[in-house]
Amino acid sequence: MMPLRLIGAMLAVLAMAAPAPAAASTFFEVIKKCPVGGEKFKFLDQGSSTSWGALPDGMPTGSGPYPYRLPQCPKNGLVIFRDFDGPTLARLTPVVLGAEYQALRATETPYYLAYWLARKLGDADVAGLLIAAGWEAKNDDPESPRARRYADELIALVAAMPVDGSSLESIALRARAANALREKGDFAAAEALRASIKIAPGAGGAGDDAADNRMGWAAFLTALSAPIARSDRSRAPIDMIGEREAATRCVTPGLYPSQVPPLTEFETAYCARPELAEMLATLRESLRPAK
Repeated sequence: MMPLRLIGAMLAVLAMAAPAPAAASTFFEVIKKCPVGGEKFKFLDQGSSTSWGALPDGMPTGSGPYPYRLPQCPKNGLVIFRDFDGPTLARLTPVVLGAEYQALRATETPYYLAYWLARKLGDADVAGLLIAAGWEAKNDDPESPRARRYADELIALVAAMPVDGSSLESIALRARAANALREKGDFAAAEALRASIKIAPGAGGAGDDAADNRMGWAAFLTALSAPIARSDRSRAPIDMIGEREAATRCVTPGLYPSQVPPLTEFETAYCARPELAEMLATLRESLRPAK
């Protein structure tokens, strides 16, 4: 199994070495005003990025960075994750200035602070913020206690939610929780949750987008069974990251041995499939470092 601490380096090389034309992310400087206290500060906002896939935990693969950065007031540390009206600000201000939030600033990621504040405000949709906090923690140090703690919190949050096979949100969150259990190494629980997820025929409605989403989540759940079965904890299983990233993963260890971990036994067999031979040959030539 690929050590989790190496996944960040591998993804960075994949981004640098991507063979298809890639549009770089664009950024522009803006002046933000802190809703609490009125402090003004400069923030480098992200205008665009190009994504060509996603990891099983939901984080996009592309020009990034992911997740998008959130503005954070320098003095009081408020993470501006949404608009706050007057009544909300009246409730938010003592929370942000309170000792508990100020202490959390030293240990938690911006998206986790946003998640914490959203729960304090009683927001209904908080799981997405916690998922993004998990990306932040794993990008920084995938083996850290913080990354594991965020995963545990996501698993518990989803477990407490009603199960609804007609809701694409419920299906998606349970699928992410199953993957979080896999990344933790709790393969029996991961498979039990994965296998229990049922997608109702009309989940999400009757539109084309809903039908595509149903097919997409069904395919994801089927694909997730393979790394669970082989006890693969890696954040980016080669058979779940898309053809482009998988092919690049196959060739980069030989080209960038100091930056990318060697292939595992499973990855070696996956890369040896005859149908990949032509693509890998082209990739090796296009990605070979200039002499």
